[in-house]
Amino acid sequence: MRPVGGWGVQIAALLLSSTALAACGGDGPSPAAVDPLHYLITLDHLVAPGFTITTPAAHVDTTALGEGDAALASALAAEGLRSAARVEYQRSVDFGTSNGPIDIVATVERFAGSAGASSAYATTVRRLDATQGAVTTSTGPLGDEAHSISVVRTTSGGLQAVEITVVWRVDNLVNLIIARGRYGGTRLDDALILAGLQAQNEAGAGSG
Repeated sequence: MRPVGGWGVQIAALLLSSTALAACGGDGPSPAAVDPLHYLITLDHLVAPGFTITTPAAHVDTTALGEGDAALASALAAEGLRSAARVEYQRSVDFGTSNGPIDIVATVERFAGSAGASSAYATTVRRLDATQGAVTTSTGPLGDEAHSISVVRTTSGGLQAVEITVVWRVDNLVNLIIARGRYGGTRLDDALILAGLQAQNEAGAGSG
C-alpha cells in the first residue's frame, strides 16, 4: 500500500543508509561507549503534527524491558546488557479517521558486544513471534538483522487497532520501534521511517 501523510517519502534512502552501518568506517566513538539516550528518535523526527512527549527519554532496566516477562529480563542481563533507554510520544486525534501512528515507543539496548546483542535480538524476535495474533513481515534492509510483526485488536468501541513492532540490531545495539494506530491508517512504512532515523542517529554517533 502507498504510505499516507508523507511518512514514506524517504524510506528507501533511510534503509539504504542503515545497511551501510555494518560496513562503513567511522571516526566517532564505539557504540559500546555511547549512552543509548543519544540514539533515540526525538520529537523533531516525527513528521506528523501534534505529537507530544508522554514518557520522556530515560534509562530503563531489565525489568522494564521484560514488560512482565522475567525470562526475557534475565536473558537480556545474561547476554551482557549494559544500559538501555526508552521514549514515548502520543498525539490526540479522531481515532476512527486517523492516518499514521498515534502512539510511538522507541527503545535502544546497548550490549557489551555484538555477539550478546545478536543473541538478545534473537530472543526478542522469538518472544514477538509468540505473541497471539502476530503476523511477521519483512522489513527490507535495516542494520545487521531486522524483523517486524503486526498485531490487530478490536477496541471497546468496535474499531480495529494495529500495533507494529520493528526490532533490529546494529553491531552491539538492539533497537525497537513500536507504532500504534488505526488499522488501515497505520502501516509498517510508518515504523520503518522512524527506524531508519534512529539507525542514522547510531551511524552519526560512530557505530559501524
